[in-house]
Amino acid sequence: SSEVTKVTDVTEKRIIELLKDNAKYKTVELAEMLDISRKTVSVKLKDLREKGIIERVGSDRKGYWNIYL
Repeated sequence: SSEVTKVTDVTEKRIIELLKDNAKYKTVELAEMLDISRKTVSVKLKDLREKGIIERVGSDRKGYWNIYL
């Protein structure tokens, strides 16, 4: 359960839930679904990557996210 405690941010949790649903979501799609800016999504994705919770596989256009939770 120590992994879960890494994600205290509500927006990060929502992003993870969406990515679990569809690992191919792009930043712009996440931003629209969560009704937040693309920049905010980018920052949150970067934070999640730095925590080792998600990892991008492949290119921005054709890739997907691996989630380690």
